Amino acid sequence: MTDTDIALLLADAADGVEIGIAPTQAVIRGGRRRRARRWAVAAGAALALAGTTGAVALTGLPGGDGARVTPAVTRPPEHVSLTEPHRTQLASGVEDGKGWQVYVDVWDAPRNKAEAETQLTAMAGYRGEWPASVRTAADLVGKTTYFVQRSYQGDEAVAIENSLSKGSAQVSTDMDAGAIGLAPESKPLRLVIGRIAKSAEEVTCLWKDGTSTVLHRVAGQRANGDFKQGIRTVEGSQDRWFACLAPKGTAYQDARVTGLAP
Repeated sequence: MTDTDIALLLADAADGVEIGIAPTQAVIRGGRRRRARRWAVAAGAALALAGTTGAVALTGLPGGDGARVTPAVTRPPEHVSLTEPHRTQLASGVEDGKGWQVYVDVWDAPRNKAEAETQLTAMAGYRGEWPASVRTAADLVGKTTYFVQRSYQGDEAVAIENSLSKGSAQVSTDMDAGAIGLAPESKPLRLVIGRIAKSAEEVTCLWKDGTSTVLHRVAGQRANGDFKQGIRTVEGSQDRWFACLAPKGTAYQDARVTGLAP
């Protein structure tokens, strides 16, 4: 076949072909399907990776918010101080040129017999604070122990002491109070110290001469460094405390909670 014969055959074939508009929508749909397949492949790969590593943030993937799982926080065990107490100053002042102070020492409750034995040893070496009601170390387990120290011209002595379980907090107008002399071995009994509920807002101390002193919640010191008589929060104690000194020439008669928090 000559070159002329081939050219004639090609011309005849071209005459039989119909030329129309390109199938645009079909091309677009094909492109969308390909993109969808690419997303599916990417998501599948990410999920497979999550199955092997344990945690993957799907940031950038359809429906992924990038959130990460945070491990649960483990609460640390409660700290218990066995070798020294929490000390809070209740009140202080000067009378006839002689200074006086009242402190409350609170020892945390030991959690077992071994801790109780450690605490008893520490108590013996710390200002001689030994709970009279305790016969063995086991008696202290689960109990908070407090000692009220009265200092007069630097002479310290335990005025009140007791051990209480956590369920022994004062409620409403409950009060545990007593009076001692301001100076060692002195009379009349003018210095009143008491333990009250945390809801107590006001305490009234009644004196034998018919007068009274009203106490409210206080915090910190006066400008002269004294600790004003009033109701105070005591570190380590489940209750609040107060100290009140009768005027010279009279003595303690009674004390009452006369105001509660609404």
